[in-house]
Amino acid sequence: MAEPKVRILADVAVETRDKLQEVVQALNITKKEFFDLVIEEYHKKYVRNEN
Repeated sequence: MAEPKVRILADVAVETRDKLQEVVQALNITKKEFFDLVIEEYHKKYVRNEN
């Protein structure tokens, strides 16, 4: 089953989208991989209270 596509960046400023593109290019990852990493880190920190 394919993952649903979510438009997270729909209301984000152009400058923010450009910065995101620069970051993912520098890290050589996809935007999805970037968001997966960020969400996992915040989930650990704020939901599971792991530092």
